[in-house]
Amino acid sequence: MDKTFFALSHPTRRALLERLAGGDLTIGEAADGLGDSPSQITKHVRILESAGLVARRREGRTHRLRFNAGPIDEALGWLGRQRAFWDGRLDALADYLDGQDRRDG
Repeated sequence: MDKTFFALSHPTRRALLERLAGGDLTIGEAADGLGDSPSQITKHVRILESAGLVARRREGRTHRLRFNAGPIDEALGWLGRQRAFWDGRLDALADYLDGQDRRDG
């Protein structure tokens, strides 16, 4: 999951994933208009691949990318558990503070 969060931490990688969510693209199509050099895009794609967010397949000299949502689903599950835990803790704190206010008031 660390690789997923690291991959999502850069705006160019998030933009690439947003474009790939619409369907498979070549690296050039996915990178079009992002303003990064081809070597920078290649590095971003490798990071996305390492996190399991993107799969690459070669068709001759063309590299096509496919989005894989599995790692994001895993991260969302973890975030949901964290949110539930902290919502419960904050609700308990609010109840405690409300009780203190009633005693002091």
